[in-house]
Amino acid sequence: MQFTRLASALALSALFCLTGTAQAASIVVNGSLTGSIANMGTPSGWQTLEGTPDTLDGGNNVGVTGATDFAVAPSASPDGGTWVGLGINGSYVERFGQVLSGLSVGQTYTVSWFAGNFGLSQTTGSSPVQYLGSNAIDVMLDGVSIGHGSTLGLSSNWLSESLTFTATSAAQQLSFRLADTTKSYLSIDGIAVVTGGTPPAVPEPSTWALMGVGLIGLALAKRRTLG
Repeated sequence: MQFTRLASALALSALFCLTGTAQAASIVVNGSLTGSIANMGTPSGWQTLEGTPDTLDGGNNVGVTGATDFAVAPSASPDGGTWVGLGINGSYVERFGQVLSGLSVGQTYTVSWFAGNFGLSQTTGSSPVQYLGSNAIDVMLDGVSIGHGSTLGLSSNWLSESLTFTATSAAQQLSFRLADTTKSYLSIDGIAVVTGGTPPAVPEPSTWALMGVGLIGLALAKRRTLG
């Protein structure tokens, strides 16, 4: 009897964890920014709105291996794979985005993302290119800023950031650029938009393991009862 109760408790605990995770499904298309390395190109599901954003990974900055280097070596993105690089220099701005569909007017949503400032530095050739300034990721709805993340200096690390907004129509354009005109080049990945104030979560391996132990325990307990 005690074994049966323990197994039931484990299974219910795991189911509770999984249910809480399932409620945090993102409405963003290709929020992982998965795509081919591209100079002046964004991944599928996204649209270039200003300038020439780029699709990169840890070994390819601005889409061309060796042509332009990161100012500091980036760590692997928490979301994995490729990400998008955004530059700014005075009046020159790079911005990309997509239209979010199925929003509920008056509903609060959380937009979250990972940000990094690995810079851009090409010191060879007759015209060196360096984007080394500090900046922040600015978030826009229908072309109007709704806030920005932390100001980041050059670093190899990614920072998890988020903010909330209230939908004013069923479909709104979400976009990203850099917050001020300081000459800089930041990276963004892992974009998500969920209902309410909690960023989406991914089930931990331990949760799946707990679920498995509970279900196995229930099966064994049932066999003992039937025997």
